Amino acid sequence: MATLRVEQLNEQLVVRLTPEATSSLGLHAGDEVEVELVRRVHGEVSLAAADMDRQLRMELKRVFLRRLQN
Repeated sequence: MATLRVEQLNEQLVVRLTPEATSSLGLHAGDEVEVELVRRVHGEVSLAAADMDRQLRMELKRVFLRRLQN
């Protein structure tokens, strides 16, 4: 778990990643990150690099649709 700092940049809020979070997510400047915007029981949210998360979700959808067809 990592604590991330939220900062104001003009009219937007920006989340600043720690070096540990940046490294574990494999992120570089300009990368996109998808955030699950659903609050859990204790207020946590999920964070994953967009390309990995998107590929996983697409594969799970394909598996689900294949099961529906059978």
